[in-house]
Amino acid sequence: MIPTTDPPPNGVPAQPIRVLLIDDDPINATMAKSLLERNGCAVQLASNPVKALEGYARKKDSIDLIIVDYFMPSLNGGETVQHLRTLNPNIKVLLFSGAEEMRLRQIVQSNRIDGYIHKPLRIHEALEAIHKVLPPSSSN
Repeated sequence: MIPTTDPPPNGVPAQPIRVLLIDDDPINATMAKSLLERNGCAVQLASNPVKALEGYARKKDSIDLIIVDYFMPSLNGGETVQHLRTLNPNIKVLLFSGAEEMRLRQIVQSNRIDGYIHKPLRIHEALEAIHKVLPPSSSN
């Protein structure tokens, strides 16, 4: 007997998009991880930006996208992105913040961030932002 498998749901890539989510708020991070994983992403969580950078330096080839909170202790999202760009100038980065729209656009522009997702995460908005910076055909 030939085993049958169901096709993946619409919009879910055959290979998961490998995401590092850096957010010091465990509730937002856990909720975002759950929603993203149900929609074709493999998500690693990091609550401390300094430790996240250390981990990324070791495993940068296994990450397709970084989603980073802006307002965090020790390093804010802009400072975190500066360090990320030193490690890998081509890494795709999305801002994850509850700031108002105008402020989000300013942060994105001044910190070379590829786009943003509002908090709390709304899956349709998140997937649209992810696919805008990392089209399905370019994910590993």
